Amino acid sequence: MGTALFTCFGTIVAAVGAILLLVYIVIPVIGILFTFAGRLLRFVFQEARDLLLIPIALFVGVIKLLRATLCIVLARWDIVRSETTAAKRRFAEAYNRTVAVFIDNPLRVIGIPPTKEFETNEHTKQVKSEVEEAVEHYKHFFGGEDTPAPKFEGYTIVGTLPAGGSGAKLYIATSAGNASAVVIKSFEIATGSQLPQIVRESRAMEAAKKLGLVIEHHLDNERFWYAMPYHKGDHLGVVTNKLHEKTNELTEENLQTVLSYQHSLLKTLHEYHTAGLWHKDVKPDNIIIHDGDAHLVDLGLVTPLASAMTLTTHGTEYFRDPELVRQSMRGVKVHQVDGSKFDVFGAGAVLYFMLENTFPAHGGLSDFSKASPESIRWIVRRAMADYDKRYASIEEMLQDVETILNAKSISGVRPADLPSMGGESPPQEKSVRRLPAKSTPSTGGGPFKTRAHVYRTKPSGIAAILVAIAVGVFFVFKNDPPAQETTITQILPVEIPTGRVLVVNEIATSPDSAMHKNASNKIAELGVAGWDLFIDGDTEANVRSWLPSGPITTPIPSGKLANENMSGILLIQAGGDSTPMFYFIDENSARLIQ
Repeated sequence: MGTALFTCFGTIVAAVGAILLLVYIVIPVIGILFTFAGRLLRFVFQEARDLLLIPIALFVGVIKLLRATLCIVLARWDIVRSETTAAKRRFAEAYNRTVAVFIDNPLRVIGIPPTKEFETNEHTKQVKSEVEEAVEHYKHFFGGEDTPAPKFEGYTIVGTLPAGGSGAKLYIATSAGNASAVVIKSFEIATGSQLPQIVRESRAMEAAKKLGLVIEHHLDNERFWYAMPYHKGDHLGVVTNKLHEKTNELTEENLQTVLSYQHSLLKTLHEYHTAGLWHKDVKPDNIIIHDGDAHLVDLGLVTPLASAMTLTTHGTEYFRDPELVRQSMRGVKVHQVDGSKFDVFGAGAVLYFMLENTFPAHGGLSDFSKASPESIRWIVRRAMADYDKRYASIEEMLQDVETILNAKSISGVRPADLPSMGGESPPQEKSVRRLPAKSTPSTGGGPFKTRAHVYRTKPSGIAAILVAIAVGVFFVFKNDPPAQETTITQILPVEIPTGRVLVVNEIATSPDSAMHKNASNKIAELGVAGWDLFIDGDTEANVRSWLPSGPITTPIPSGKLANENMSGILLIQAGGDSTPMFYFIDENSARLIQ
């Protein structure tokens, strides 16, 4: 009996001990092992993440610093602050992650939490900060409901507009003395507006006020603001998209609309330049279409043409003249160049945008992909040509546009009919001369006038020629010819070029069919002989942008033919007795072909 009781008691004690061992030792040990395994997995993940993000943060920080440095060079002080702040955040992130790799993450493995300041994930803190910034930017851009509307004496705020890149706020307001709405552009120091931007926009206010572009302006210790006429409508980019959405080719009516917008723009720019101002930011987004007229807005970059300040690269890519960038990098002053020519480039780029519904390519002459009259294309090419070859003024460009607008048929106007090419009035019932089907109509001579060659023989002229020949022979035998100088040599037969040759025909259209017949026969003869001749209006326009005004006596720039994938140019000019003159021009010489 006693033995049985002792056995039962021992069994109970053993069971209780086993349970206690399981509860207080085995299970906690298993829990510790699983916790440690979890910490190890977390450690591996955090180490891999931090090691991956440290170089990324450093790289982004360096990029932000470089951008801030570039903005300092370009005097874009409104961007410098945000870029330097972003760089500091990235470097701080890299530092915190480095500390985590060597200290915080290993401590977490053994159960020691990091210090209080690092408990919150730094990446989460950064995202939170950037989200808060985005919310503030949204409120600044669209206007928050909890933000009280500023007060402008004499005006009542009725709405807001999206802000541009200057950091200013735009408000729609009404005046107590005038029922028409105005736009108020306000720069406030307290909300982050930069002093250089305020100075830049305030320097031309008086001149703009005389033109009616600004109604009034005020500057005090806290803010700078000015009121402008409000034009309710879409900007030119939206309007252009609507013109092109249904067809790939603009109709005569659409072309009339495009030129009317261009006409309004050029008249406004003419007023700017007459008043001694340079707009500097001509682009579709700054042109509002209202009641059929194009209104040029945004005075943020307006600069006096006589300013002694150094040129800056402010403006919008694709609509900003590359020559402006080159001159600003050289430290050229505004008054040392003709700033109005930069507006000419912008106006040409805007016309290209309306014709093509896309941004113009870099460089002076842009390619066209959609059908449009050659006379309008010629205006674009002339406006976007190199600085010294483009229109001398907006007024000259305006006269060409008015000539096409007043024509009976827009498509019937040739480049040669434009005033800048010596034309007096657009043709009314003339037939348009057309080239073969696979070519583009000729530009009519590009930005250069066709030279008329008249050959008249007089006794005094013969004597002069003989003297000139004698002097020429003397210098040929006594002196070496200057380097790169073009010479004219009559050869027969001429050596066949190894590549393509562009045909540039400068024979004016005339009833003298014998001249054209002889020219055609000669072209056919050269083709049979093995010349690779081609006719292309766009290529011809590009060539005329750099072809010297006297290609027979002046060498062409080196490398230009190679850029156009050509070996030479076949220049055809009028001669005497219905005999055309053929010149083969390459980078070394101009040879007369007879």
